[in-house]
Amino acid sequence: MNSDITVIDERIQSIVKKMEGFAGKQFTLECGEFPPVWDKPYPIEKVEAFEKEKGIILPLEYKRFITTFASSGTQPFYGFMPLFDGEDEPDVEKKFLYTIRKPLNVYNLSKEEYAQIYIDRTVNVDQGYVMLTHEGCAMYSILIVNTDDPETYGTVWFYDLADDAGIYPLKNPANDKPMGFLDWFEYYVDKTLSMGEDDYFSYGELAWVFQ
Repeated sequence: MNSDITVIDERIQSIVKKMEGFAGKQFTLECGEFPPVWDKPYPIEKVEAFEKEKGIILPLEYKRFITTFASSGTQPFYGFMPLFDGEDEPDVEKKFLYTIRKPLNVYNLSKEEYAQIYIDRTVNVDQGYVMLTHEGCAMYSILIVNTDDPETYGTVWFYDLADDAGIYPLKNPANDKPMGFLDWFEYYVDKTLSMGEDDYFSYGELAWVFQ
C-alpha cells in the first residue's frame, strides 16, 4: 500500500471516528435518515472495471471511500449517492466544461448562451462529474472526475441550475482552497456535530469564484 493510500485511509478512519458523536443528536429539519445508515463498499474490481469502461480515473480519495467504507448512505442531506445509480447519470466519458477559474455563472450568460443550456439543450453541462448528494430543490454536490484542468480534477462543486445560479467550486473555509472529496465529507461531519437541533446548512454557502 503506497503512502498516499495510507494517508487517505487514515483520514477516512478519523472522520468515521468523529461520526460516533452523532449518537443522540436530533434535528427538527431532517432530510435523509439520521443517524446515517451506510451501504457496504463496492468491490474494488467493480470500480476499476467502471474506470476502464469509461476511460477515466476516479479521484483517489473518493475511490478509497467507496471501496473501503461505504458505496452510498442516507446522509448527507438526502443521501450519499451511489456511483452506479442507473438513472440520469452524467456522461463521465466527456470532459467537464468548466474550471476552477471559469465556473458556470448563469447571471453572466448571454441570451444565446442561456438558450443553449436551458432551452435548446445544445450544450450539455452534465458531463465529466459524478453525483455526491442532493440537498433538495435540485441543488447538488458533484465531484469532477474528467477534465483537462489539473486544478479542477478531484474538486467538489455546488450545482444549482434550477434556481438560475450556476455550477461553482466549493471553497474550504479552513484554508481558502478548493474542496476535495474528503474535505467535503469532513465538512459535513464537523458541521453536523456543531449544529443545534434547529440549525441547517447548505454547501451553497461555500460556492465561490476563485481568483
